[in-house]
Amino acid sequence: MRVKDLEEQLALLPAYWFPGQAWTSRIGAGGMNNTTRFIDVAGTSYVLRLYETHRDIDKIIFEHRILLALNKRKNQLPYRIPAPIELPDGGTVVQLDDNQGKLAALFTFTDGMNPTWVNAQQLQHYGEAVGQLSAVLGTVAVDLKPVYPPYYEIENIHPRCTPDAIREFCMHPPEPFFVQREELLYIFERFSALYQAIPSLRKLPHQLVHGDVNGSNMLVDEQGQITSVLDFEFITRDLRVMEMAVCLSDLIDPALPKAELKRNCAAFYKGYQQFVQLKEAEIQVLPLLIELRRLDVFIHFLGRYADGVDPQGVLIDIIQNTFEKTKWLQEHSMELVLSLQNKQLD
Repeated sequence: MRVKDLEEQLALLPAYWFPGQAWTSRIGAGGMNNTTRFIDVAGTSYVLRLYETHRDIDKIIFEHRILLALNKRKNQLPYRIPAPIELPDGGTVVQLDDNQGKLAALFTFTDGMNPTWVNAQQLQHYGEAVGQLSAVLGTVAVDLKPVYPPYYEIENIHPRCTPDAIREFCMHPPEPFFVQREELLYIFERFSALYQAIPSLRKLPHQLVHGDVNGSNMLVDEQGQITSVLDFEFITRDLRVMEMAVCLSDLIDPALPKAELKRNCAAFYKGYQQFVQLKEAEIQVLPLLIELRRLDVFIHFLGRYADGVDPQGVLIDIIQNTFEKTKWLQEHSMELVLSLQNKQLD
């Protein structure tokens, strides 16, 4: 779709929810995966999302059912969860009248800014927020099956990225990625190790997980208090501990001193465990699951590159980030587990 056509479509969408009413639209901060506009109607703001990652209405309906269920439990959470706005004739999803069949939805709006975690206390609050969400999600049940597979079903991350396609790209990278040959070989080694571990992962506790609770999907107020958790697009049934693994993956920056990095992870876990008590087997597998998160991101962006969505430079950055984090985890996984358990290496 051309930019002009896209803007014309976006300009027409609010009428589906507010027929006969006046509205204004503005561009604001949004995620990488979807097109976002902010709609103001009669003094109330909403978030309009045009889904760019898929055209599967069942995925969106499942997401919306979970959001509605969470909003019925709003007294159990100290922050807001976006709620889909119902259309006048029912339903919460609009399909654009074009040959691409894009889907759109409207959500409640919460003011705020994306957080930055600069000290242990903030990281502990971050952990508390994730633990609270995980605890509530563990009680939610709907009469629909999730469409997205769990993280560990890595063969289903992207239709172009079959295990054979990933192997070919990593073992025989195309010319633009020759410089990253060693990193790609290492990434494929870790991909193979994770694939072998899947049978044991299936035995761990499962529940609904958001799957991407990071700073870009959270809002805080001017005092730094968390006001909202956003973007439940990829919510599914997965390993309970995967929620925490995703968060720790974002906290692990190999450029940081090792002691600081471990303190950051321990601070997050201190908050998280106030609401979710993991089993020992779940804690032990955390380093592997953090690697799984990094490999999931790599495969996701490999697919975006194959689809022509992202340029070469984006994928090169992802390759380097994936290599550095998985390498760090291989070297320091035991220390990370012990730091979470408040133990020290002998």
